[in-house]
Amino acid sequence: MSLLVRLLVVATCLVLAPREARAWSRDGHRIVCRIAWQLLDPAHRSEIERLTSTYRAPNGQPVGSFPDACSFADEVRSRARGDDAGWRRLASLESWHYANVPRTTTRLEAPACAGPCVITAVHAHADSLRKARGDASRAEALFFLAHWVGDLHQPLHVAYADDRGGNSVRPIEGGYYDVPNLHALWDSGLLTKVLGGDSWEALADRLARDATPAMQATWMLGTATDWAQESYNLITSPAAQYCDWRSSGSGSECLAREGGRTLGAPYQAAFADAAVTRLQQAGVRLAGLLRHNLRLP
Repeated sequence: MSLLVRLLVVATCLVLAPREARAWSRDGHRIVCRIAWQLLDPAHRSEIERLTSTYRAPNGQPVGSFPDACSFADEVRSRARGDDAGWRRLASLESWHYANVPRTTTRLEAPACAGPCVITAVHAHADSLRKARGDASRAEALFFLAHWVGDLHQPLHVAYADDRGGNSVRPIEGGYYDVPNLHALWDSGLLTKVLGGDSWEALADRLARDATPAMQATWMLGTATDWAQESYNLITSPAAQYCDWRSSGSGSECLAREGGRTLGAPYQAAFADAAVTRLQQAGVRLAGLLRHNLRLP
């Protein structure tokens, strides 16, 4: 079985936030951004490195490397709830990490959100990256765009408000993943199992090498809405054990499944490939967006 097969298989936006969600784990976001970095040419790498190294967060601290900075949006999410005005100016981005859709949704249509959500966030910060003038504004647009692309590819970031994107789907029985809920399983549980004792850098580098030009060209087709549809199709499939499709007066509805789930090694075998593929697709697509929107000196 190839690495790709062994590793991640994988409308209306509501303002109820899945506050326990952290998108991919920190390593997941690092993997996405390192893949993108590896696929970019030296000129784009140099500009990303310059913007990242010179940026200072509202607390005056550097953000580290570019893969580290790809979790900046999660730091904003927690700090912006406090009293510091520097962080509070970014508080409006709270709902940009996810897209909540009605349970009757089968096909996402553009525009997929009535307000800010992860789908519109990709467009918004790609545009900001292209148009912003100051280095600080450009760096923030870079970090946010990178994070949103990662979030968009985490299947439970395109889900339902009434269970907070799977955060309320608990307990996960059996202890195989050592996570409290289904959202956390997709954030970090699967990835932890995939990595085993390997480093996130090694996985990212393998996925970048395995992304052939033909794969990259195919994956760049479509829009952020299409990429969100991929996430939604994955998590609402029967094997994902998130919800069950039932006929309703309006056609069909993906109803919440009752009780806990026993999600052990068979679940990993079924979905590890999908999860890694989602990380790889996110990295490839981020690289494409950066080529198109990141201005060079």
